[in-house]
Amino acid sequence: MLCGQLGSGCTEIADIVAKRLNMTFYNTEKLLHRLAADLDLSFSGIARKATSGEVEIDESIAGLISGYMHDKHMKGVVIEGRTAFMAFLEPAAVRALLTAPEYVRANHIAHVRGIDFERAKEEVVESDEDRGNLVRRLWKLDWLDSSLYDLIINTGAWSYEQAASMIEGALKSRGFTKGV
Repeated sequence: MLCGQLGSGCTEIADIVAKRLNMTFYNTEKLLHRLAADLDLSFSGIARKATSGEVEIDESIAGLISGYMHDKHMKGVVIEGRTAFMAFLEPAAVRALLTAPEYVRANHIAHVRGIDFERAKEEVVESDEDRGNLVRRLWKLDWLDSSLYDLIINTGAWSYEQAASMIEGALKSRGFTKGV
């Protein structure tokens, strides 16, 4: 499970780890696609149902990811980003927090989204607040409490490849082998 601050490289690192270990990789975008397919809706249809209260997005995604984590036919899954917080108390082989200085994260978001640095910095700050609120609402926890994680990596000091190697090493030290 890779929890992280927006712009700290969760998606990129999760993708590297999943490919190296032949694991399935889930994030909010992939799960929203699945939820849309399950409900036979478009994204705008999901948004309308969420706004009207017919569908609770966070709880629906949490239910999907919990099912994947408990599916004995799945050898291993990598859950990253905001989605990881929705399944925060589920058993995980390794629970890692990816963090980086705000300016590093804002630079990454500006580059990935093609926006200016100041707008990216605003999005980073908003996301940190949103993730904190989500974890407090769902689990009554402080998402930045270091005691909740097995591994904390500052991606401002390590490359994504190096961070992925650290996570891979932690998984292997806990007995995880490559997926099928």
